[in-house]
Amino acid sequence: MKKMLLALLLITTIAFSAFAQGDAEQAKFPTKPITITIPVSAGGGTDLLVRAMSGPLKDLLGQPVNVVNKPGAGAAIGFAAGASDKADGYSVTSMLAELLTVTQVADVNFSYQSFIPVCNVNSEYATITVRADAPYNTIPEFIAYAKAHPGEVSFGNSGVGGIWHFISAAVASEMGIEVTHVPFEGGGTAVTALAGGHVDAVCVTPQEVEVQVKAGRAKVLAVLAPERHFSLPDVPTATELGYPNLVFTIFRGFGVPLGTPENVVKTLSDAFETVLNSPEITKFMEEKHYTKDFKTGADFGAQMAREEKIYADMAVQLGLKK
Repeated sequence: MKKMLLALLLITTIAFSAFAQGDAEQAKFPTKPITITIPVSAGGGTDLLVRAMSGPLKDLLGQPVNVVNKPGAGAAIGFAAGASDKADGYSVTSMLAELLTVTQVADVNFSYQSFIPVCNVNSEYATITVRADAPYNTIPEFIAYAKAHPGEVSFGNSGVGGIWHFISAAVASEMGIEVTHVPFEGGGTAVTALAGGHVDAVCVTPQEVEVQVKAGRAKVLAVLAPERHFSLPDVPTATELGYPNLVFTIFRGFGVPLGTPENVVKTLSDAFETVLNSPEITKFMEEKHYTKDFKTGADFGAQMAREEKIYADMAVQLGLKK
């Protein structure tokens, strides 16, 4: 009996020690490198922003911050990987609007509810951007051309179920034109295809087309925003042109797998907010025309809940719902 009690005491002591050690590890988080998974290809607006933030995050947290792109299947591959990562705070996923769209058109094992939202850092609006040598310079001219050449105008997007696929489809539907959708692994890849003359148009953020516009390989015909974009003051909004339904918010935030400790989530949120407001990232965002939009995890989660319903309805209307 005494031996049994001693064995039980030993087991209890070991278990308590492991538990206490786990608490200690959480308390001093982070103690090892953090990996941020981006579910879209390199070169796009999300990739540029996250990589810019990774350096200051490393300096602030005292640990390396690695950025890994896992594109494919309309961002489903990256989101699936992020949702199944260990819930310890060392695996962070870049949360994009695709998280709300890909679930509408594909049979996936995740949703926005598979993550604990950490925070949002940036919100943008889409553009309608075409090749610089296109035979149209305004939206009315673009629509006239598309109607005269049904199905010939091609839109590059970020894959079936990706946000740019949804928005391109919405543009075609609202404008009453027939287009061909060409999927790529991300917005950056689609823009490269546009610059190379492989597609006729893209619906991506101003940041993602800025280089090609400045190089004279692309031109922006409209912004899908409630008001003109500060970096494109001469470009009209779709609302101005008679299409008030073509306004879409593109959020960029971060999330961690369900079960991640609250104190770890708070540490990450505080770090992202501090870095977002740092002189280095403030300058970067101003130069690259990103808009700061910090939201706490709770507010970010509430936004995703609202917008998920909108995309669910849109998927049915556009015939994309499976």
